[in-house]
Amino acid sequence: MADQKEFQEKLVRYQILESRVKALLQRREMLIAKMVEIENTLTSVEDVEKNKGCEILLPLGSNVHIPGSLKDVKKMIVEIGADVALEKDIVDAKKILGERKDIMNNGLQSIEKEITNITNEMLGIEQEIASLMGRTKNTDISAG
Repeated sequence: MADQKEFQEKLVRYQILESRVKALLQRREMLIAKMVEIENTLTSVEDVEKNKGCEILLPLGSNVHIPGSLKDVKKMIVEIGADVALEKDIVDAKKILGERKDIMNNGLQSIEKEITNITNEMLGIEQEIASLMGRTKNTDISAG
């Protein structure tokens, strides 16, 4: 009877860890997507810096664009959070994007470490569950 209770506790703990890993994997995917977006933005900022005065397509939304040209590329409007945006020069804009990328990378490393720790714990629980199942089978066989 004690083995059955221990088995149930291990199983519940395993399921909790499994759902935590799933949540972390989703969060990891969101961070990776955000990092890709930041990298693309950095590339775009560098392209704007190199191509002053060139013709571009300006997105309006819903896959609609209008032609335009880059005239003054010395300043950019950068959102800093809480619906607040500031005018920054290109160097500062790239610095802010780099800092955001570093934050995302640190978060990603933290998530990876947590996933590894949880996965290792899950492997230990799997072994304990297998051991309990083996003891239960042996008990059933000897009782029969």
